[in-house]
Amino acid sequence: MDTCTVETGLLRKAPCGHTAVAKCANCERPLCSKHAIAQTNAGKKTGAFMCAECNAANRAYEKAAARAPQAAPKPAAPRPSAPRPAAPAPAAKAPAQPAAAPAKPDEDSLGSIDFTPSKK
Repeated sequence: MDTCTVETGLLRKAPCGHTAVAKCANCERPLCSKHAIAQTNAGKKTGAFMCAECNAANRAYEKAAARAPQAAPKPAAPRPSAPRPAAPAPAAKAPAQPAAAPAKPDEDSLGSIDFTPSKK
């Protein structure tokens, strides 16, 4: 049979040790009747129990969720169909210039390192 694992004591923390009657609905820690906090939903007991730490975290979450504004999904507004601008007329072709020879890159700027071991 499980025993309650909630730590008690001010200076010397130790497990409660009483016989567990329930488990925490969140962390599944064994709880005795003294440390089990009954959960309620709209004033009615749900039959679930939580430890004090999980209950405090649950209440803080519910309080923050109630405070947060509920963002309703916005309906997609139809985009106004604006007339497309006319395509520009093709420009007159400039006389072709001879292609410049590509500059030879420096061997140092290639980024590769070539290493050839030498025999001594």
